[in-house]
Amino acid sequence: MTQRKMYMDIDGVLIVWNEKYQCIELSRGYGQLMRFCKIHDIQPYWLSQWCHNPETLIGLNCLLWPRTAGTMAEPQIQSWKNSKASAIDYDSDFVWIEDGIDDDEMDILRSHNATDRFFWCHGTNPDALLHFMEFTRKRLSLPKIDNWESDWDNPFVAPLPEKFEDEVGGYCR
Repeated sequence: MTQRKMYMDIDGVLIVWNEKYQCIELSRGYGQLMRFCKIHDIQPYWLSQWCHNPETLIGLNCLLWPRTAGTMAEPQIQSWKNSKASAIDYDSDFVWIEDGIDDDEMDILRSHNATDRFFWCHGTNPDALLHFMEFTRKRLSLPKIDNWESDWDNPFVAPLPEKFEDEVGGYCR
């Protein structure tokens, strides 16, 4: 079986610009996307300028908790030198999400007949990762997930007991 890979930029994809509030924030659905990768056996890779400073990506991975939540895939660092597109494994079944691509990178994708594996993300769309998940499902010919197989033994996802809601004045469900 051909290995499945997902390449992800960070700025403009995971971290987006909120024009309304003039701030940056995380895109919605990152955890769900990493769970999607785990279920479908897709290895995610960071393909970003951040890859030139691996310590920042190690910190980012820790912040986003993929090791703690064993239900999620953990992105690896994809190093690259001249062009992100030249770092892609074109022998794999892959997808790539990016908020900007230059002509040279697009030419590399064209030379591999892989432009349909590229998902352009507008850097202000907080739902880009959710749309990318559906794009990935279609491009990699994956079935819809009917059962996300929650790990109720994990304290981060265990439902709160009914009594807890009565004892606490307010909490976010």
